[in-house]
Amino acid sequence: MPHEIEAKFKVADFRAVRRRLRGLGAVYLGTNLQTDSYYDTPDRRLLGEDKGLRIRRTRRLRSPSAAGAESPKADNRPLLTYKGPAGGHKRAKIRREIQSRVDSDQALGDILSALGLQPSLTIQKKRASYRLGSCLVELDELPVLGRFIEIEAPTPRQIEAVRGKLDIQADPCTGHYIRLLTRACPRIATGCLEVTFDNCTDCDFT
Repeated sequence: MPHEIEAKFKVADFRAVRRRLRGLGAVYLGTNLQTDSYYDTPDRRLLGEDKGLRIRRTRRLRSPSAAGAESPKADNRPLLTYKGPAGGHKRAKIRREIQSRVDSDQALGDILSALGLQPSLTIQKKRASYRLGSCLVELDELPVLGRFIEIEAPTPRQIEAVRGKLDIQADPCTGHYIRLLTRACPRIATGCLEVTFDNCTDCDFT
């Protein structure tokens, strides 16, 4: 059964961690704009059970070749992801994760709607990804919330090791982005369904 093991940390900026990643020989994988559309039941049952179902669309903003590295061919087809409830460790989130590429996000959205699910929230983020050994380090910037470092690794112990190498002093965030945004942005409670860079130019709750 596939699982995602990750932890995210709120930071003011990325300058120090970028310097440390370069010093550690991390491989830059590129920077993307990710647009995640979450689906849920009308009564938000999936969110209440700490589950998530999303369609992700990705647009390349900067490729590794721009930094002098070889750019691998990316599969930018929409990605359907299910995530189960988090648990199992104090310093990291361990969640069941099932993913599959699809040819048409529109057709998939129509299928989900036909099954009684509806769009609940669309979230954008700019994500710069680095490979450090067997771990993935991602620098995320979101409207309203600001900047986060996310570390994904095969074990929680490896997350802690990378955290130490990057000298991250912040405690791990306990919530995922959709919960953090729901708490931070009062517009979501009044019906805002899009937390995107264009839609949130006047929003700043960081």
